[in-house]
Amino acid sequence: MPSALVESGIAPWADEPHESALAASGALVERALSRRGLTASVLPVVASPRPRGARARVKLRVGPTGQLGFFRPGTHTFVAVPLDDLVRPELVAYAAALEASGKARGAFELRSDGARVVVNAERSFAGPVDLAVLDRKVRGNPTLLVDGLRVSPGSFYQVNLELNRLVVARIDTILQELAPARVLDLYGGVGNLSVAAARRGVPVTLVESSQVAVADARHNLAGTGAIVVKADAGRVRAGDHVADVVLLDPPRAGAPGLLQELALGRPRGIVYLSCDPVSLARDLAGVPGYRIDLVQPWEMFPGTEHVETLVVLTRGEPRRLR
Repeated sequence: MPSALVESGIAPWADEPHESALAASGALVERALSRRGLTASVLPVVASPRPRGARARVKLRVGPTGQLGFFRPGTHTFVAVPLDDLVRPELVAYAAALEASGKARGAFELRSDGARVVVNAERSFAGPVDLAVLDRKVRGNPTLLVDGLRVSPGSFYQVNLELNRLVVARIDTILQELAPARVLDLYGGVGNLSVAAARRGVPVTLVESSQVAVADARHNLAGTGAIVVKADAGRVRAGDHVADVVLLDPPRAGAPGLLQELALGRPRGIVYLSCDPVSLARDLAGVPGYRIDLVQPWEMFPGTEHVETLVVLTRGEPRRLR
């Protein structure tokens, strides 16, 4: 009989052996690239430092008897789920206290930076000290400090704190090897991928459409000389921003047509972090003049089919990346 995590749909691979799940995630990336006729060596999936209890964010709702849990996918059938194998310990403790209080209402997201827990709810309710409703502060301080970056209630941050640190460090190593004169960070969010380069003095232009994330990015990149632009990164055209290396971390839908547009500006390198292998493969297909130097999957969402994939495209001679 499947576990509650599988039954709820929140972690459909939770009952699989960890090594089998990692291999299956890598196979998803390989198949997506192959179906688009892309030839590239896919590295083994980098495992989450926390194979269980990894998530720093979770959206919950209150069930008919006051328990916290989820609706089964595509239904209004409520499933109460033990959270120990899904979210970080501080979120487990917070959710248990909230459930015991009987004060929670409706649907809400618990968010942690590894120390503090805050609530971003659909409607206000008593109990949380640090509460936002529909991304707006109601009381306390619902803004987090995630690895030194300000993250407001409506701003995105990666769900797996430990793995995100590894991804960010890997990308920063790649940037140091590419030695860009200027970086363009598309779908830049609060500055997660480019802040280290900006603080080293690399000129950075960050493009982000969310007003709240733009405000966070300007705060996080203050004093570095970085330029933060509020705009739709998917509509950027060649020549809009000068850069010889481009970062992009789009949503699950990917960035259709954007790589072809960026290629017209002939950047030396494109570093693409994707959360969906299918949209990634579609975006990579048919980019003229570029070679895939790296395909590295990461286990950002243990227990699920969702895999994060880092791809590096470069022009010129083949490059061996550390």
